[in-house]
Amino acid sequence: MKLTYSTILMSILTLTACEKAIVPEGDEFSTEKRVVTGSAHLNIITNATNRVGNEMNIVGKIYVFNSEGSCVQVLSSGEESHQFSSQLPADLYTLYAVGAEDLSRFNLPDQEEATPASVISLQAGKKMDDLLMATATVDLASGETLNQNISLEHKVFCLDDIEIRQVPASATRVEISFAPIYSTVCLDGSYPESPTESYKIALTKQADGRTWKAKPSQMMFPSKGKPTIKVSIVTDEATLSYSYTSTELLEANHYFTIVGTYQASQGVQLTGILTSSEWGEDRTITFDIHEDDVTTAYHLEAGQLYNGYYVVSLDKTNKSAVLLAKEKVDYTAPTEDTSEATWKSALEAAMATLEKPSGATGNWRLPTLEEAKIFTNDTKATYFGQSACTPNFFCLDGETLKWAYTRIHGGTHRFESGTGQFSGMMHLRPVIDMKY
Repeated sequence: MKLTYSTILMSILTLTACEKAIVPEGDEFSTEKRVVTGSAHLNIITNATNRVGNEMNIVGKIYVFNSEGSCVQVLSSGEESHQFSSQLPADLYTLYAVGAEDLSRFNLPDQEEATPASVISLQAGKKMDDLLMATATVDLASGETLNQNISLEHKVFCLDDIEIRQVPASATRVEISFAPIYSTVCLDGSYPESPTESYKIALTKQADGRTWKAKPSQMMFPSKGKPTIKVSIVTDEATLSYSYTSTELLEANHYFTIVGTYQASQGVQLTGILTSSEWGEDRTITFDIHEDDVTTAYHLEAGQLYNGYYVVSLDKTNKSAVLLAKEKVDYTAPTEDTSEATWKSALEAAMATLEKPSGATGNWRLPTLEEAKIFTNDTKATYFGQSACTPNFFCLDGETLKWAYTRIHGGTHRFESGTGQFSGMMHLRPVIDMKY
């Protein structure tokens, strides 16, 4: 795809006074050849340069509207001639010029249906390219010669480079998206209110493991209002999403570069730089995204590990999970009063000192009998000794303190539990509830 910095459509409208001029067959003004007095001959020459200043080929169309608002002709230029030629009666005309290196990418209105509000859109399956447009009014009077220059304007901006730095090493995917973005443009150069679209692109991890980049060099119609920019950082455990509403528009006629830096305490700070060279004035936009803007979608699955914690169970309806402590917790076993109430107090005192995971609700607690059955049956959560038996773990059966374990007998896992005869050899492995 060739990117242009400037494109100038030079329209040379030459009025030739004559007594007789031939109107082309099939012209709007006649169904057959006829003589028109005081006609004007119209010549238009297109000229364009590419990003490095060399001349480039632009295919163009000019929609010619008369003073009554009717489209009387659609003039086309090819890559070879770069010229338009036509004859028109004297009148006040409005010219709508459309140019691109490849106009076949776009859906353009036919002459019969063309109005200033006609929509130009990208064809399905095509990639957006540079699109240039302009409007001019010319008053063609009989017997005079008029030269008119038209400077085309870029109706798209280019998303050139994206870079997010200091991304957590655990990230497996990084994406950035923009919305809302206009999806069409009118023949008169305005943008319809709807429909709009969003643009999303995945970045690629660099060799340092902490930098993610993309170079889309993607042309897009400008944003509708101040866009929302969203950065998603995906890890095995969660998707961290940072959203920010820009303080400025993403306007056409600019090159757009984004550089962002992830900071654990602030989220992602984005610096967007609009560079334009000959397209338009240089512009810098800074995006600061803080921790308050973060939403987290956890990748939780029962029986799997989340951030080092074993997920005992998952309630997708209420968006809650039960996590198992990473390791057994040390406690002081009662020596004199060995009642169940004393044992509970000793275990609760030990659990109160354990750090809680992010998103936890409530406090660490003893697992239920059913929860103990789940994690003692899974080698991802506990271990079986040489006797093919797990340690004894404290748990609750209703309000009753019990011990429980799982042993392998004849290749079958058997869960056992009981009460009384507690000892300091039994393991305390609490669980905690977490919202996500």
